[in-house]
Amino acid sequence: MPRIAMGKKVSPIIFILFISVLIMRCQNQSVHRETADVEKGLLPDVLIEGEPALDLKERMEYYHVPGVSIAVIKDFKTVWTRSYGVMDAETDHPVEPETKFNVGSLSKAVASLAALRLVDAGKIDLTGDVNNQLVSWKIPENEFTRQGTVTPLLLMNHSSGAMFYPGFAYERDNFPTLLQMLNGEKPSNYRAVQIDRIPGTEYNYSNAGYAILEQLIADVSGEPYPAYAEKNIFKVLNMQNSTLFQPLSETALKTTAAGHDVDGKPFPAKQYYIQPAAAGGLWTTAADYAKFVIELQKAYAGTSNRIISAALAKEMMSPHVSKQYGLGVFMREIDGELNYVGHMGDGRGFFAGFISHLRDGYGAVVLTNSKNGARLIREITNGIARIYGWEKYLPEKYKQVPVSETMTDQFQGRYAIGSDESFEVKKENGQLFLDRFDTAKLFHVGDGKFVTPFRLGYLTFESGSDPDKISAEYFFADELGRFITGPRKGRKMHKDEKLPIDFLHSGQIKEALKLYKKIRQKNPSDFYVSENRLNSLGYEFLGKGKTEEAIALFLLNTEFNPGSSNCFDSLAEAYMRKGDNGLAKINYKKSLALDPANQNAALMLKKL
Repeated sequence: MPRIAMGKKVSPIIFILFISVLIMRCQNQSVHRETADVEKGLLPDVLIEGEPALDLKERMEYYHVPGVSIAVIKDFKTVWTRSYGVMDAETDHPVEPETKFNVGSLSKAVASLAALRLVDAGKIDLTGDVNNQLVSWKIPENEFTRQGTVTPLLLMNHSSGAMFYPGFAYERDNFPTLLQMLNGEKPSNYRAVQIDRIPGTEYNYSNAGYAILEQLIADVSGEPYPAYAEKNIFKVLNMQNSTLFQPLSETALKTTAAGHDVDGKPFPAKQYYIQPAAAGGLWTTAADYAKFVIELQKAYAGTSNRIISAALAKEMMSPHVSKQYGLGVFMREIDGELNYVGHMGDGRGFFAGFISHLRDGYGAVVLTNSKNGARLIREITNGIARIYGWEKYLPEKYKQVPVSETMTDQFQGRYAIGSDESFEVKKENGQLFLDRFDTAKLFHVGDGKFVTPFRLGYLTFESGSDPDKISAEYFFADELGRFITGPRKGRKMHKDEKLPIDFLHSGQIKEALKLYKKIRQKNPSDFYVSENRLNSLGYEFLGKGKTEEAIALFLLNTEFNPGSSNCFDSLAEAYMRKGDNGLAKINYKKSLALDPANQNAALMLKKL
């Protein structure tokens, strides 16, 4: 730092330089303190008085997250970025500022911005029939498309009626083209994209809708979507470490993180690819994605129109069919006022998230190279919100209320919620724990209501005059912090009572099937004996190597749903895994007879 001699005349230029260096030094010291405070001040979803803040390094170890990259936004600028851990647990190469992560569904905001740029240019009609604008592919006409029109606006806000489409992860050698994915042609792993509900009538999150949007962008712009986005978004915003081109080039792979499983081990292929790119194919850095978020903030504020106009930015970041979703972004309303937009996204072995205040120019981007990253991202974001004083972002703290030992003795036990699901409350050293969410510690906050720090929601116990007849209201969010259903009533089970799933886990298959049939007879619409649930449960057992249990469940499903091609397809796969190719052929043939368009059954029959 320059020294100024007393009593001597100082030139204005030297004085200005001195002040500038002093300001910069103070700013750097401030940022350093803030960064350190965030690293030592992570917070869980639910805040409880007296509970300490969390340490970033310890939480990364707890969740088996090898690498993290963070960018913090303030006053419409990135104030700091930091990287932690390693990009690949096998090589121990550190995460660096230019390390790319897959950000999954954070890709949807980029695709929406790309489409809206074409709307701004008058090349896409936002509310016009998308089939009149598509060239290389058309949405197949069916009973639903005849009742409503699919538009680009509906594709972006997830109300187009486009079918559910899993985020399949492909290796570089079997990666389908966009048209193969749309047509359900190999190597695509799923059936052809179609509309399966009336357009414009309901919100239904759909990767397939963004596949159609991607094809529209390509057809209208005359170039592949990745090329269009690079030219019109990434280069404009100087996002030098971002790409939608898949599979990644050998050069790009040198600065790309590997995806890791729940135990912190790299997946075999290290990087997997999602088709469509518009739904989940973006590879970027925290610093680059922060530039994208800042541009959204500035466009909304009307201070930048480098990509789209303020009017379209407001269209993008406003609720549509769902109050919780705009165009490619989730909306967060607090106390009746719309305050934040953001998104969470995942690819195979990656989890990412961003949050942005709608008007005041602050937010954060957090990227991880782990399947376990969701909760860590929220803890980091909560810590940032506390340090920087984000408006109404953090919930009020709960006060702990003492609970008697008599009550804790009564509350411990197993509770049934539904006909084939349960949870258990255990007591250790006078403290209650819930056997879900990594055996969560429960804190009493009054009137029999308990919360746990690392999951939004509550568990409330109710006891009448009979202490043996205790019920519970169970209401917790999923891993992403979403409340899928309302509160569920649970009843305390008898000591030796068993549910069908319990018999399955203990290998008592006949007893389990007998109970499932009783449930079905009593209530055919019970979720726990539905086609989807039994199919999912069968694959769960198949994945654990319990083939006999899986076959029994798939057989039961064909009995309950004799007209379902998918049930026979699943049963055939289980027989094939067992090595019984004869029964596999029989059931693939039944599946194909029920649905001649089932390409998987046809392919398996050829292989067999």
